[in-house]
Amino acid sequence: MIGAWGGVGGAERLAGLIRSRVVTALAVIYLLFAFAIVMTWYFPRYGYLVPHWLGELIYPIDKANLDVLRLLHFLALAVLAVRFVPPGWPALEWPVFRPAILCGQHSLEIFCLGVFLAFAGHFIRVELSGGPLLQLMISLTGIGVMIGVAWLLTWYQALEGRGPARRTRNADLAGGDV
Repeated sequence: MIGAWGGVGGAERLAGLIRSRVVTALAVIYLLFAFAIVMTWYFPRYGYLVPHWLGELIYPIDKANLDVLRLLHFLALAVLAVRFVPPGWPALEWPVFRPAILCGQHSLEIFCLGVFLAFAGHFIRVELSGGPLLQLMISLTGIGVMIGVAWLLTWYQALEGRGPARRTRNADLAGGDV
């Protein structure tokens, strides 16, 4: 919904607010806060630094549904991207960014494929009982498959556009082409 709202002009209405220094500072502060919280997951000995009341307020962070903290994280990243990545930035033309751009141009299809690949990857991990190397291989393979599918979709769309001129419909024929 946020993407659709932004696409129909909602983002332009908030452009001044999104680009303000206060909102940028709040986004940076929120991301640093989130980073500190996540670090306590990987280094449990620092968990005591998170006050009990705060832990009760933010946990559990719901991954299955849209948790408000996950939404804020996305919005903070979006604010920083809008602030620091100008439109038409020449670096976006670099070949290293091309796979991400292709996947973004086909975001719905790649998202659906990613859901399927996540289940397939989990199945492989469970069946093979592999460690970090297997996880890395599964992840890299999934990324490669998604990039490959995005490239194929782009190629097919370009091919469709270069196809033969459309034939006109003839109403005298039951839906047939002339």
